[in-house]
Amino acid sequence: MRKIVRVIRVIIVSIFLLAGFLVLARLLVGGGEDTWICVDGEWVKHGVPYAPMPEKGCGI
Repeated sequence: MRKIVRVIRVIIVSIFLLAGFLVLARLLVGGGEDTWICVDGEWVKHGVPYAPMPEKGCGI
């Protein structure tokens, strides 16, 4: 019985660690939510950027 409980604990901890890793990876790789994006040679707002629109050309 103790062995089953131990296995269940390991599975639960592993699930939480995997979920934490996936959230961290999403935050690090996903990029900013509030930024400017270059679309077809023009700057387009994505979210509510705190910075003004970039002055440099887009896609050049």
